[in-house]
Amino acid sequence: MRILAVSLVILAMALTGCVGYTEPEPRSEPVSEPTPTTEPVNEPAPTPIPEKHPSSVILPENPPMDRTWVSPGKVQIGNYYPGGRAEYSVTIHNGKDTSTEFSVSYRYPDNVATGYDKPPLETQDWIIIADMTPILMPKETRDVLVVLAMPKEAKVESKKWEFWISMIDMTQKGTIRTELCVRTLVDMR
Repeated sequence: MRILAVSLVILAMALTGCVGYTEPEPRSEPVSEPTPTTEPVNEPAPTPIPEKHPSSVILPENPPMDRTWVSPGKVQIGNYYPGGRAEYSVTIHNGKDTSTEFSVSYRYPDNVATGYDKPPLETQDWIIIADMTPILMPKETRDVLVVLAMPKEAKVESKKWEFWISMIDMTQKGTIRTELCVRTLVDMR
Protein backbone atom coordinates (compact mmCIF):
# COMPACT_ATOMS: atom_id res chain seq x y z
CA MET A 1 0.00 0.00 0.00
CA ARG A 2 2.85 2.39 0.88
CA ILE A 3 4.63 1.72 -2.45
CA LEU A 4 1.40 2.48 -4.31
CA ALA A 5 0.98 5.80 -2.47
CA VAL A 6 4.58 6.87 -3.18
CA SER A 7 4.20 5.85 -6.84
CA LEU A 8 1.01 7.92 -7.15
CA VAL A 9 2.71 10.98 -5.60
CA ILE A 10 5.67 10.70 -8.00
CA LEU A 11 3.32 10.23 -10.96
CA ALA A 12 1.24 13.25 -9.90
CA MET A 13 4.37 15.41 -9.57
CA ALA A 14 5.59 14.36 -13.00
CA LEU A 15 2.22 15.09 -14.60
CA THR A 16 1.81 18.52 -12.98
CA GLY A 17 5.37 19.65 -13.66
CA CYS A 18 6.41 19.86 -10.01
CA VAL A 19 9.74 18.21 -10.64
CA GLY A 20 11.76 21.44 -10.59
CA TYR A 21 11.84 22.17 -14.31
CA THR A 22 10.82 25.64 -15.40
CA GLU A 23 10.43 26.77 -18.98
CA PRO A 24 13.10 29.38 -19.85
CA GLU A 25 11.75 32.90 -20.31
CA PRO A 26 11.79 34.14 -23.90
CA ARG A 27 14.15 37.03 -24.57
CA SER A 28 12.36 40.29 -25.13
CA GLU A 29 15.20 41.75 -27.18
CA PRO A 30 18.12 40.17 -28.99
CA VAL A 31 21.48 41.11 -27.52
CA SER A 32 23.67 42.59 -30.20
CA GLU A 33 27.29 41.65 -30.34
CA PRO A 34 29.76 44.44 -29.56
CA THR A 35 31.37 46.04 -32.59
CA PRO A 36 34.88 44.68 -33.06
CA THR A 37 37.64 47.13 -32.29
CA THR A 38 41.32 47.11 -33.03
CA GLU A 39 42.60 46.41 -29.53
CA PRO A 40 45.91 44.75 -28.63
CA VAL A 41 45.62 40.95 -28.56
CA ASN A 42 46.49 40.70 -24.86
CA GLU A 43 43.70 43.07 -23.77
CA PRO A 44 40.09 42.02 -24.35
CA ALA A 45 37.86 44.79 -25.68
CA PRO A 46 35.25 46.40 -23.40
CA THR A 47 31.86 44.82 -23.91
CA PRO A 48 28.70 46.92 -24.19
CA ILE A 49 25.67 44.81 -23.35
CA PRO A 50 22.27 46.35 -24.11
CA GLU A 51 19.67 45.42 -21.52
CA LYS A 52 15.91 45.05 -21.90
CA HIS A 53 13.71 47.64 -23.57
CA PRO A 54 13.03 50.64 -21.25
CA SER A 55 9.38 49.68 -20.85
CA SER A 56 8.79 46.20 -19.48
CA VAL A 57 5.22 46.29 -20.83
CA ILE A 58 6.15 47.00 -24.45
CA LEU A 59 7.98 44.26 -26.29
CA PRO A 60 10.52 45.38 -28.93
CA GLU A 61 8.92 42.99 -31.44
CA ASN A 62 5.76 45.11 -31.29
CA PRO A 63 6.74 48.67 -30.28
CA PRO A 64 4.15 51.46 -30.48
CA MET A 65 4.30 53.33 -33.76
CA ASP A 66 2.36 56.37 -32.48
CA ARG A 67 4.70 57.23 -29.58
CA THR A 68 8.26 58.49 -29.54
CA TRP A 69 10.65 56.12 -27.77
CA VAL A 70 14.30 55.22 -27.35
CA SER A 71 15.92 51.81 -26.83
CA PRO A 72 17.72 50.34 -24.95
CA GLY A 73 16.99 52.05 -21.66
CA LYS A 74 20.27 50.90 -20.16
CA VAL A 75 23.65 49.79 -21.55
CA GLN A 76 26.29 47.98 -19.49
CA ILE A 77 29.95 48.33 -20.51
CA GLY A 78 32.19 45.86 -18.73
CA ASN A 79 35.95 45.31 -18.59
CA TYR A 80 36.65 48.92 -19.59
CA TYR A 81 40.06 50.57 -19.24
CA PRO A 82 41.91 53.81 -20.15
CA GLY A 83 42.64 53.65 -23.88
CA GLY A 84 39.60 51.42 -24.47
CA ARG A 85 36.80 51.96 -26.96
CA ALA A 86 33.20 50.76 -26.66
CA GLU A 87 30.52 51.25 -29.32
CA TYR A 88 26.77 50.74 -29.18
CA SER A 89 23.68 51.92 -31.02
CA VAL A 90 20.79 53.86 -29.55
CA THR A 91 17.50 53.37 -31.41
CA ILE A 92 15.19 56.39 -31.70
CA HIS A 93 11.62 56.21 -32.98
CA ASN A 94 9.63 59.28 -34.08
CA GLY A 95 6.00 58.57 -33.18
CA LYS A 96 4.74 61.85 -34.63
CA ASP A 97 2.94 62.40 -37.95
CA THR A 98 5.48 65.08 -38.89
CA SER A 99 9.24 65.13 -39.41
CA THR A 100 11.04 65.73 -36.15
CA GLU A 101 14.55 66.92 -35.32
CA PHE A 102 16.11 65.35 -32.23
CA SER A 103 19.05 66.49 -30.16
CA VAL A 104 21.26 63.56 -29.07
CA SER A 105 23.92 64.45 -26.52
CA TYR A 106 25.97 63.41 -23.51
CA ARG A 107 24.19 64.09 -20.21
CA TYR A 108 25.66 64.25 -16.72
CA PRO A 109 23.30 62.08 -14.62
CA ASP A 110 20.94 63.49 -11.99
CA ASN A 111 21.19 60.21 -10.09
CA VAL A 112 23.07 56.96 -10.59
CA ALA A 113 22.33 53.28 -10.13
CA THR A 114 23.10 51.65 -6.78
CA GLY A 115 26.82 50.89 -6.55
CA TYR A 116 27.77 53.38 -9.29
CA ASP A 117 29.32 56.84 -9.06
CA LYS A 118 28.83 59.93 -11.18
CA PRO A 119 31.26 60.11 -14.11
CA PRO A 120 34.50 62.08 -14.23
CA LEU A 121 33.93 65.58 -15.62
CA GLU A 122 36.12 64.73 -18.64
CA THR A 123 33.65 62.04 -19.77
CA GLN A 124 31.86 64.50 -22.06
CA ASP A 125 35.10 64.73 -24.08
CA TRP A 126 35.27 60.92 -24.42
CA ILE A 127 31.82 60.53 -26.00
CA ILE A 128 31.38 60.51 -29.77
CA ILE A 129 27.82 60.59 -31.15
CA ALA A 130 27.64 59.85 -34.88
CA ASP A 131 24.56 62.03 -35.54
CA MET A 132 23.81 64.62 -32.84
CA THR A 133 20.84 66.19 -34.69
CA PRO A 134 19.02 63.46 -36.60
CA ILE A 135 15.83 64.41 -38.43
CA LEU A 136 13.40 61.52 -38.49
CA MET A 137 10.49 61.24 -40.89
CA PRO A 138 7.02 60.42 -39.47
CA LYS A 139 7.02 56.96 -37.79
CA GLU A 140 10.70 56.44 -38.70
CA THR A 141 13.05 54.43 -36.48
CA ARG A 142 16.81 55.02 -36.68
CA ASP A 143 19.96 53.81 -34.93
CA VAL A 144 22.53 56.37 -33.77
CA LEU A 145 26.06 55.16 -33.01
CA VAL A 146 27.51 56.13 -29.61
CA VAL A 147 31.22 55.62 -28.86
CA LEU A 148 33.00 55.82 -25.51
CA ALA A 149 36.71 56.39 -26.28
CA MET A 150 38.75 57.10 -23.15
CA PRO A 151 42.35 58.29 -23.70
CA LYS A 152 45.15 56.05 -22.38
CA GLU A 153 46.38 58.77 -20.01
CA ALA A 154 42.94 59.28 -18.41
CA LYS A 155 42.67 58.78 -14.66
CA VAL A 156 39.39 57.45 -13.27
CA GLU A 157 39.03 57.09 -9.52
CA SER A 158 35.84 55.02 -9.52
CA LYS A 159 35.67 51.40 -10.69
CA LYS A 160 31.93 51.80 -11.47
CA TRP A 161 30.47 54.96 -12.95
CA GLU A 162 27.50 56.04 -15.03
CA PHE A 163 26.65 58.59 -17.71
CA TRP A 164 23.54 59.23 -19.80
CA ILE A 165 22.83 59.78 -23.49
CA SER A 166 19.94 62.23 -23.87
CA MET A 167 17.38 62.51 -26.69
CA ILE A 168 15.15 65.60 -26.91
CA ASP A 169 12.46 66.23 -29.52
CA MET A 170 13.36 69.77 -30.64
CA THR A 171 9.88 70.45 -32.05
CA GLN A 172 8.39 70.56 -28.54
CA LYS A 173 6.98 73.98 -27.67
CA GLY A 174 7.34 75.78 -24.36
CA THR A 175 9.99 75.86 -21.67
CA ILE A 176 9.45 72.31 -20.43
CA ARG A 177 10.59 69.53 -22.78
CA THR A 178 10.44 65.77 -22.46
CA GLU A 179 13.88 64.15 -22.42
CA LEU A 180 14.48 60.44 -23.03
CA CYS A 181 17.75 59.03 -21.69
CA VAL A 182 19.81 55.89 -22.06
CA ARG A 183 21.72 55.04 -18.90
CA THR A 184 25.26 53.79 -19.57
CA LEU A 185 26.87 51.87 -16.69
CA VAL A 186 30.65 51.47 -16.97
CA ASP A 187 32.60 48.85 -15.02
CA MET A 188 36.38 49.38 -15.05
CA ARG A 189 38.91 46.53 -14.80
